[in-house]
Amino acid sequence: MVEKRDTGGYAFPLMPPCDASGQSAQGYPYPETGMTLRDWFAGQALAGDLAATPNHRPSIIGSAERAYAYADAMLEARQKP
Repeated sequence: MVEKRDTGGYAFPLMPPCDASGQSAQGYPYPETGMTLRDWFAGQALAGDLAATPNHRPSIIGSAERAYAYADAMLEARQKP
């Protein structure tokens, strides 16, 4: 069974153009929406992790797993008031 995970939605959602009345244009073909906020957070955490250890490259698998753990923690923190 696949676990349903909170992805935070899309990191950089694209809005459809508006018509003259300010309503969303009808029939606008939405392009691919791109990465999720979870992916964005993980990428930022991974970059920081790799930059923090310039002379000692950790395992990329371990770094990626750590990056997604940070991303999950950031998404969880966003839910708190």
